[in-house]
Amino acid sequence: MNLMPDLAFLQPFLFTDFLHPWLLVLLIFVPVLFLLESTAGSPGVMSISTGEGLSRMRSDRHRLLRRLPAVARALALTLLIIALARPLTGLTPVRDEESIIDIVMCIDVSGSMRATDFSQRGEARNRLDVVKDAALSFVDGRKQRSADRFGSDRIGLILYAGMAWTQVPLTLDYEIVKRGVVSAHIDESDPRKQGTAIGTAIGLAVSRLRHSEAESKVIILMTDGINNRGELDPITAANMAKEFGIRVYTIGAGADVNVTIPGFGMPQARMPIDEISLKRIAEITGAGFYRATDEASLQAAYDEISRLERTEIPIVEYYDYDEGFAPFATAGALLMAASIFGRRIWFDPIP
Repeated sequence: MNLMPDLAFLQPFLFTDFLHPWLLVLLIFVPVLFLLESTAGSPGVMSISTGEGLSRMRSDRHRLLRRLPAVARALALTLLIIALARPLTGLTPVRDEESIIDIVMCIDVSGSMRATDFSQRGEARNRLDVVKDAALSFVDGRKQRSADRFGSDRIGLILYAGMAWTQVPLTLDYEIVKRGVVSAHIDESDPRKQGTAIGTAIGLAVSRLRHSEAESKVIILMTDGINNRGELDPITAANMAKEFGIRVYTIGAGADVNVTIPGFGMPQARMPIDEISLKRIAEITGAGFYRATDEASLQAAYDEISRLERTEIPIVEYYDYDEGFAPFATAGALLMAASIFGRRIWFDPIP
């Protein structure tokens, strides 16, 4: 047996927001008017009930009944003020997604990314840390406002070494993407993550983007080496991307000098970057290749890609909603009419 009362009649009075919330300030005058009306007396006039009500005028019950018109007017004013503030129901943001861009960042986390050939403010830093800073700046740059958590374009993150995996799927929540970037690290304990599988990374990114309905689809692939793992050739992967209308921007990160990689136990050596393949990948897909030999040029590469892939048409954002003022206006009008006619019928003023 259901002991809860049926509150379905309250459904028309539910709302999610106000179009003119500042009008609710008027509500502070309702209790003031009610108190003034309840305590004020009319000089030279006495309100009495007609008929048999005259004999019950002094009863407690009658005194309470005499206040009903004032209570009804107070409630009516409250409902009418709420109606003026324009309650809205089903308020949801709607975006024109005609020119939205889907972007997948592919970041190399192979062992060679430990190389400390980048510097920042005179201090040596490894490649991965500098790449993470540039990627975070790229994500922040896609926001409409710096304080926003969500953006207009979806961004995903793929990490790769000897294999590739999705760190963050395509999302509008940029904070989640940034957390994925921050948590990226080099894992040398897993044999599957030894080496650099560029083709596999592109192939995984293509699989994430091929069903996208976005007008523009982009992959930003950063690496500091050559493809030496995986079964998918980078050029084959680039042709797959072209087939699905996906542009692949490539970034070769690393100073053009001999470097030492901490933990590798080897003397300084030049770490080769397959610029020929990276340029070919970008050329096939109609994108560009960037060579980043220091922190500034790496940041500049991400910045330029962001400018090139900026949404050209401003995103139109509006809100879809239904007006919810009618029930409040109707109830307020009915209560006001009841208070007026009730006073006329039950409590006629007699001089």
